Amino acid sequence: MFDPKALAKSPTVVVTVELDRERLDLVDDFKRAMRAAKEVTQCCMVTGDADFILVVAGEDAEAFDVFVKPKLYTNPNVKFKSMIALDRVKFEPRALV
Repeated sequence: MFDPKALAKSPTVVVTVELDRERLDLVDDFKRAMRAAKEVTQCCMVTGDADFILVVAGEDAEAFDVFVKPKLYTNPNVKFKSMIALDRVKFEPRALV
């Protein structure tokens, strides 16, 4: 069941990112910035409508705001959409053999 109190304390946000210009140097800059961002727990370059999928974790909604303003809003090469996870149905991080 959805617990709004738990969500307010430590939200997980899934972010789809579309790069405006797919120049190699801009892609590399974005990758470097996401590797350095402590809030980003996962970053995958993908095919389809988005170029990257991010999983962003923070202490609260304000922490996400602190991340998103300098890393995404101010980057003229980035268009993004964010979705707050309401329920973690399954989470099994593992290496495939």
